[in-house]
Amino acid sequence: MARRRFFISLDRIQNGVAVLDPDQAHHLRNVLRLGCGDEIELFDGQGCGYAGLVESCGAEVRIRLLQETGPAPKPDTALVLAAALIKPDRFEWMLQKSTELGVRRIIPLITRFTNVCFANPESRRERWRRIVQEAARQCRRLTVPEVACPQPFAALLSSPDLVGHSRFLLHEQAGERLQFIPDPGNSVLLCIGPEGGWDDAETRAAQDAGFRLVHMGPRILRAETAAIAAVAVFQFLLDE
Repeated sequence: MARRRFFISLDRIQNGVAVLDPDQAHHLRNVLRLGCGDEIELFDGQGCGYAGLVESCGAEVRIRLLQETGPAPKPDTALVLAAALIKPDRFEWMLQKSTELGVRRIIPLITRFTNVCFANPESRRERWRRIVQEAARQCRRLTVPEVACPQPFAALLSSPDLVGHSRFLLHEQAGERLQFIPDPGNSVLLCIGPEGGWDDAETRAAQDAGFRLVHMGPRILRAETAAIAAVAVFQFLLDE
């Protein structure tokens, strides 16, 4: 039977001992019914994994680290997914599946036809972080993708953090089919629009900012389906 895995932030590891945060400790102790002497795996979200033994299982769950199993090799090309906000349950499904497929960073977008807003964006972002963390744990990934703050599409186009990325925008009316990526470099930025599609002004602005417009065939896909299908195609083309 595979050892159970838990997330551990680096600041909770000291002198070869890891202390689980309250949520992870509750899951170990009360859900999985693990106890002292059980062997588990930990991952820090930064590329390293650890094997350890449960040393104490009271109010504080302490893990004695036995072996470091990372760091994980990084892919040659990092894939960044910038996706327009859609209905919460669909967006969260997209976060989960894109994490499983190896996306390095996820940027929620506010576009012309975005019709979703949150009263407390930071609380929502914290929920998104937990979703990608759990998805990384489940698929045995050692890294956890960063989930950025929601930002307007115009801000993305001018972001200095994304200078040098190969840029693609999925558009159903694009003249080019997504089937190869010439010289992607170290990073690729993939943009996915909302259910209502891209506004014409957004499309022109993206082209002016160096984006290639691509499509994936004649079928009209839901935004979350398009995102995951495109990520899978990109990872295949990037040989990841």
